[in-house]
Amino acid sequence: MKLLYISLVVTSLAAPQAHADWYLRGTHNGWAADAMTDIGSNTMLADDVVFNSAGEFKFDRFGDWSENYGTGGQNGGNISVGAGTYDIEFYTDTKNWAVLPSSTHGGGGTTTYHFRGTPNGWAGGTLLTAVSGTSNYEICIEFNGGDANGGPRFKIDKNGGWGGDAFPAQDYTVANGYAKIIVNSNTDSIVSVDDGLGPNCQSVVAGDDFRNRTMYFVFVDRFANGDTSNDNGTNPNGTSTVGASGGLSEWKKYWGGDIQGLIDKLDYLEALGISAIWVTPLNDNVNNSGTAGAYHGYWSRDFYEVDEHLGDWALVDQLDAAMEARGMKLVLDFAPNHSSQDDKYEFGAVYKEGVYQADKNNGTWFHQNGAIADCYDSDPATNCPAEYDDPWAYRNKSLFNLTDFNHGVNSNSVADTYLIDAAKKWLAHGVDAIRIDAIKHIEPNFINRFTSELRAINPDLYIFGEWYGAGADDSTSMQWLSEGRGSELLDFNLRDNIEKAIADDITMIDLNAHIEARPGAMGNREDWQPIFLDNHDATRTSVFLQTTGLVNSNRQGKGFSQAFAEARQNLGMALVMTLPGIPTVYYGTEQNSTWFTANGDGQVGHDPYNREPMPSFSQTTPAFTLISALADLRAQSPAIARGTYAEKWLNGDVLVFERKEGTDVAVVAVNKGAATTITVSNLSLADGTYNSVVGSDVVTVSAGQATLNLSQNEVVVLH
Repeated sequence: MKLLYISLVVTSLAAPQAHADWYLRGTHNGWAADAMTDIGSNTMLADDVVFNSAGEFKFDRFGDWSENYGTGGQNGGNISVGAGTYDIEFYTDTKNWAVLPSSTHGGGGTTTYHFRGTPNGWAGGTLLTAVSGTSNYEICIEFNGGDANGGPRFKIDKNGGWGGDAFPAQDYTVANGYAKIIVNSNTDSIVSVDDGLGPNCQSVVAGDDFRNRTMYFVFVDRFANGDTSNDNGTNPNGTSTVGASGGLSEWKKYWGGDIQGLIDKLDYLEALGISAIWVTPLNDNVNNSGTAGAYHGYWSRDFYEVDEHLGDWALVDQLDAAMEARGMKLVLDFAPNHSSQDDKYEFGAVYKEGVYQADKNNGTWFHQNGAIADCYDSDPATNCPAEYDDPWAYRNKSLFNLTDFNHGVNSNSVADTYLIDAAKKWLAHGVDAIRIDAIKHIEPNFINRFTSELRAINPDLYIFGEWYGAGADDSTSMQWLSEGRGSELLDFNLRDNIEKAIADDITMIDLNAHIEARPGAMGNREDWQPIFLDNHDATRTSVFLQTTGLVNSNRQGKGFSQAFAEARQNLGMALVMTLPGIPTVYYGTEQNSTWFTANGDGQVGHDPYNREPMPSFSQTTPAFTLISALADLRAQSPAIARGTYAEKWLNGDVLVFERKEGTDVAVVAVNKGAATTITVSNLSLADGTYNSVVGSDVVTVSAGQATLNLSQNEVVVLH
C-alpha cells in the first residue's frame, strides 16, 4: 500500500476538481478514457469504479496513450483487479496507485477521514487512505513547526464537516518531521502515531535519531584530569589539593577534571556503548569565589568563553572532532535561568567574551523580585514554599539566590539575545544537543524562541530540560510539554518509580501502571524524553539501597547488602536502557559508585557527595557489561529505540514487556523476587531459540509462547 505523502504547498490543498490531464482506462469501460478527479496532494481519483468481473486497467496522462502507467512504471503492464466496486487513486508525484474500497471517498454514503493540522493550516481535503484488508486509515505527513497557538499538532476530521466528531478531543502533539498516522474507522480513534521519521515516513537511520542513542552525563571536574596545568585557574584557593579525602569544604572546590581528561577516556565510553555525552556547563564561571569553587558549572559569568579550569575553544573543537570520529554527539548543559549568586562573590555579573555587560542591580538584565519562597521580606526565618507552585513566582524570582535573568515575554530581552547568541557560538563549535538547566523557572515563550532560533541553524538539534519532579504524575510539567515549546523534559517521575520498585517500596504492578500512563500524559512522546536512575540532584541509588541513614527528600535508606543493592541497581538500569525514552547513564553508575558521607543537612551521599571522583574505569563490572550490551541493542533495534510498549506478564515481583516496531521485536523480563518459572504467551517473537542479550539464559519461543526461568534480580532480554 502506498502511503499518501503530503506536500506542504497551499495549492495542493485546493478543493477537488475535474482534471483533464489524467484518465482511467480499463476493461470496465472498454478501455475508453474516463477523466479522473484532482483531490489535491498529488492525488487523482476515479470514484466508484465498477468491475463486473475480474479485469485490468491503466492510467493515461493525456488520453492519447502517449504517456501511460501500469505495473513496472511508464508504459508498463496492465494492472489486474478482481470483480467489485472500487475507488482508484493515482499519485502523480510517485506514479504509484491504490485500489481502495468504494467507501473510501464517500461512495455508497460512507465515511472519509480528513487530516487537519498545522501542516495544512487546519484545512479540510487532505484525506487519509484506507488500509486494504483492515478497518484502518493512514497518512504520512510532514510537520514543520507549529502556529500561533502552539507547536506541531493535528486532529482527524470525520467526513470533513469539522463538527463534534473530530478526534481526539485535544489536539495531538507530535515532533517536527514526518509522521505516520493510523486511525481506526470502527472506533474513530487513533491507533498509532510514529513521528520523528525520515522523508516519506521511512525509518530514520540508526544513529541519526537520539532515541537510538545512550547518553552519559559526566561531571567534567570529577571525571578525569588530563591536564594538571589548568587545575588552579585564576583562583588557586578554589581548587582542592586533597580532593575526596578532604572535608565538606574541599568537596565544594575544583578537583582538576577537564576536557582533556574526557578526550582521554572516549575509548572507555565507546566501549560502554555511549553515543552521546552530556557535559556539565563548559562556559566560564565565577573567578572571585573565595575558597569555594564553581566546579559544577552553574555559576556562570561569561557564556561566550570556556572555563579556564576545563580548557579553551581549541580543546572544545578537539573534543568535538574526537567524538565525531566515534559517531558520538556532544550534549551541552546550558543554564539560561541565572548567572551567579546575587548576595556574594561576583554578584551575578555577566561578561561577553571578557567584556562586562551587567550585574544583579541591572533591572533590564535581571529580575528584582527577590528569591522564591522569601515571602517578600528580609527575615530569613520566614518561608513561603507555595511559591514553588506559583508560575509567576518560580519564573520571576531567583532560585537559591542565583541572579535571575529577565527573559522577555513576547519578544527577546537584551538578556535573551545575549543567551541565544551564546548558545549559537557553542553550536558553531560542535554542540549537537542542549540540556536546559532549571527550565521550569524560565519564561516559557523564551524557550520557544530559544529552541526555534537554534533549530534554524541545526534542524536536528535535540533539546531537553530539567524540570525537577517532571513526569506523568506532574500535571503542570505535562501541560508545559504538551504546549510544543521545542524541548523535551527529563522524566523524574519514571526515575522515582523505578527506584521505588527496586527498593521494594512499590510493586512491579505499580511500576507498570506508571509506565502505561506515560504515553497519555506525554502526548505519545514518551520515547523522546530522557530517562535515568542516578543524577547529580539525588542520592545515588546504590547508596540509598545500602545505607540505613537519611538521604535526600528525608527518605530512609534500605540497608541492603552491597551485593544485593548492586544487583537491584543493575536491574533498575536494565529498565532505563529498555523502556521508551532516551537512556542517560550518570558517570560512575556503570561502576556502582557510592559515597556514604552525610552532608551538612545530614543527608547521606547527597550533594556534594553524589559528585564523587570516578571510582574506576573497569570494563568488566556486571553493571558495565549490562549497560554496554543494552546500549548496543538500542543502537541497532528500532523496537527498543522507538517501538510500542506492551506488558506481557506481571505480578508484584516480575515484569515482562515487549517492545515492537514493524518486524523488530524485543522482550524484556525482570524479576526482583524469589526464583520463579513463568510461561509467557502472545509474544511477537518468531519461533526459535534465543540467547539473552544479557546473562546466559537460552529461551525457546514456540507459537508465541516461552518459558522463562528467572533467578532473583535477574534480567532477560530476547531480540
